[in-house]
Amino acid sequence: MKKNRFSYWFDNQMSGGTAALIKLLTVASVVTVLIMGIIIAVAGAGKGLGFGSGVWISLTHVLDPGTICGDGETGTPFIFGMLIVTVIGIFIFSTLTGIICNAIDEKVQELRKGRSVVVEEGHVIILGAAGGLYTMVSELIEANSNHKREALVIMDDRDDRDVMDDRINERFPDKKTTRIICRCGNISDINDLKVCSFDTCRSVIINAESDAATLKCILAVTKLLKEYGNDKAYITAVIRDEENKEAAEVAGEGFAEILSFNDVMSRIIAHTGRNAGLSQVYTEIFDTDGSEFYIEEHPDAVGRTLSELNRYFPVSTVIGFVRSDGRILLNPEPDLKVEKGDRLILFAEDDGESRMDASPHAVREEDILKEYRKEPLETKDMLILGYSGKLKFILEEEDNYVAPGSKMTVALDAGQASYREEIEGLNLKNIEVTVMECDSCSRSVLESLLKEDKDNTVLVLADSYEGMDEKEAEKKDARILLILLQLKYLSESRGIKMSVTSEMLRVENQELAEIAEVNDFVISSNITSLIVTQICQERNLRAIFEELLKEEGSEIYVRPAGNYIKTGQKTDIYTAGEAAARQREVLIGYRKTDKTTGNIEIVTNPPKAAEVVFEEQDAFVVIAVD
Repeated sequence: MKKNRFSYWFDNQMSGGTAALIKLLTVASVVTVLIMGIIIAVAGAGKGLGFGSGVWISLTHVLDPGTICGDGETGTPFIFGMLIVTVIGIFIFSTLTGIICNAIDEKVQELRKGRSVVVEEGHVIILGAAGGLYTMVSELIEANSNHKREALVIMDDRDDRDVMDDRINERFPDKKTTRIICRCGNISDINDLKVCSFDTCRSVIINAESDAATLKCILAVTKLLKEYGNDKAYITAVIRDEENKEAAEVAGEGFAEILSFNDVMSRIIAHTGRNAGLSQVYTEIFDTDGSEFYIEEHPDAVGRTLSELNRYFPVSTVIGFVRSDGRILLNPEPDLKVEKGDRLILFAEDDGESRMDASPHAVREEDILKEYRKEPLETKDMLILGYSGKLKFILEEEDNYVAPGSKMTVALDAGQASYREEIEGLNLKNIEVTVMECDSCSRSVLESLLKEDKDNTVLVLADSYEGMDEKEAEKKDARILLILLQLKYLSESRGIKMSVTSEMLRVENQELAEIAEVNDFVISSNITSLIVTQICQERNLRAIFEELLKEEGSEIYVRPAGNYIKTGQKTDIYTAGEAAARQREVLIGYRKTDKTTGNIEIVTNPPKAAEVVFEEQDAFVVIAVD
C-alpha cells in the first residue's frame, strides 16, 4: 500500500511539468548535500571539519564529478562517501540537463506550431487561407508602404507555422514596411484566436472556405472584440449565398461589414460584358496599386459643390461627400454643397496626395457640347458558355440595361442540365433566354453557336462552389483555357468577330490565357480580395462599393467621348470633367481604342492638366445615375 502511495505521489510530481521536475531535483540535491554535510561533520569532528565545511565539500562533489580526483589521501570511508555523493550528483545533473533540453525542444515545437501570443498594436488579422489570401497580403503590403511600421497577422490550421512562413517568404521576399506574423489554430476557436491579440488589432478579415465557417468565425471574433472592449476594430467578410448575408450581419452585432460574393461578382461580370475594358477599371479602383478611394477632410472645400471642387483638385477626383452624421453621398445633386464637418470621398493615387489649389482651373467652353447625346437602350445578343451560381444574378442585372428583344443563349455542359429549369424560370422583362446542352469545348459546337455575319458577344463562366480546392479550380480553369483557345482559332481562321469576357478562378492562370487575346478577364477571388482589403482599411468604403455595383444610385459606365465634347482636337481633363459634371456625372478616367489594332488602353484618374485628343471610338469612364 505504501509502495502504491509513493508511486502515485511520484507520478503526480512527474506530471507537473518542467518546473515541478526541476523543483524535485533541487530538493533531492539539497537533501543529499545536507545529509552528507552532517555525516562529514560527525565523522571529522576530531579533524576540524564542521557542518559548514561538510556541506561545502558535498556540494562541490555534487556539482563537479571531477572533484573526487583530489580525495586520494583522505581515507577510504571518506572517498567511498564522496563517491556516493558524486554518483548522485551525476544522476541529478544529467537528468536536469535532459529536462532543460526537452523544455527547449518543446518551446521550439510550440513556436513552430505558432501558438505564442502576438504582441502588436494596430495590426490587421487575416483568419483563414482560402482563395485570394496572397492577393490580400500583396495589397496590404502595398497599402502599408507609406507607413513606417505595420504588422499583419495570419492564422490558419492547415499548416505548421514554419510552412506558412516559408510560403509567405517565397511569395513576398520584399515585404517593405510590413511584418507578417503567422499563427496556427482553429479560426473559430476562441482559445486559439486569443493569441492574435484582438484587444489591440485595427481590423479583421475572415477568409474562410465556406459560409458556415465564416459565420462561426464571425461569432467567435465578435465575442472577443466585445470581451476586450475593442470597439474601434471591425470585421470584413464575404458571404457566397445571399440568403446567409443577414445571418452574418446578425452574428456580427455591428462589428462586421459583409459583402455578398454572388451579388458583387454578378454585377461586375454583367457590366464588364457590356463595356470592353471595364474589368481593368474595376481592378484599378479596387486595388492599391494606382488610384483608389480615400476619405479625407479638407476645410477649404466647405461651401463648394462637387463640380466646383473638381476644378480645384489637380491630381485627384472628388466623387462625393461623407456628412458629419456618417451619411455617404456619392455623386450628389449638382447644387449640394460641402458643409462644415464633412469629409470628401476622393479618387487619388495615395492617401495624403490630394491637394486643393488656391483658385479653380478654367475650362474650355468651346470644347463642351451644348447638348448631351444620350444613347438609347439597345437590343443585345449574348452567348453564355457554362454555368455559374452567379448566372441568375448576371441575367437579372443584364435585363436592366438592354432593350426588349435582347437574346441570351446559355450553353450548358454535360452534368449541368439540372440548371435549365432555374434559368428558364427567371422573370425577365427584356431578355429572351434560350438554354441548350452541348460540349462547349468542341470547336464545331462553338462554330455553330457563333454568327459569322455580326459581332458576337461571348461570356465564359467558371463553375465555382464552396470549399473548392486549388486542384479543382485548376481543372475548371483548364476548361476555360481550352474554350478560349478554340474561340481564338475561330476568330483567326474563320474571321468570326467576337468580344469575349471570361471569368477565371485563379489569377495565376490569367497570364496563360492572355495568348487567347480575350477582351476582359474577371477573376472572382482576386476582385473580392481587392475589395475586402480596401474595406478592412476604411470601413465606409463598403457602402461606396455597394452603391457603385448596385442597380439603384450611381454606377460606373463607359460612354462615348463624343457624347460630351468635340472629338478630334486637344482638350484637358478639367474640361472633360466639367462636360461630364453638367450631366451629373463624375469623370474618373477614359478609354482609348486604337483604330488599327482595336487594342484598348484604360487610364484612370489622369492629371487634370493633361491634354488628350479624343476620337469617336474613345470613351469616358464615369460615375453616373441612370
